[in-house]
Amino acid sequence: MRTHRLTRAPKDAPRETVNSLLLDERLGVIGDHKSEKDGSVSLLSREAEEQIRDISGLCTAKFAANIVTDGLDFSRLTVGTRLNIGACELTLTRVGKRCYEDCDIAKRGETCPIPQNCAFARVTRGGEIQNNDKITIDNS
Repeated sequence: MRTHRLTRAPKDAPRETVNSLLLDERLGVIGDHKSEKDGSVSLLSREAEEQIRDISGLCTAKFAANIVTDGLDFSRLTVGTRLNIGACELTLTRVGKRCYEDCDIAKRGETCPIPQNCAFARVTRGGEIQNNDKITIDNS
């Protein structure tokens, strides 16, 4: 399990893909105006992101995660799970998200992969994470 892509949304600027993110216990992702509002960090499975693009889901146009992961199965995780990424630790505060009602997938009554394949977390140990950093689940 690894980080696949890292992004942040600077204030009054388009979301940008970056090589590293600085995470803070209070502010979440430094330089991301959405994260700095409440300190949350968003995560999304690369596999689900690709699947949703293939079936023309609205989520990929409206929902962009700070950390896109490779090989992490969010459907097996619960609130309170701790993830170690680089020097940082994140604690999951929410697993999954609701679909957008105006999405064509929802309107067609099809199953969207996004609700079970994303999460939100708070930073419990700050620091820097890089693209391709290893992700481990802390079961202690």
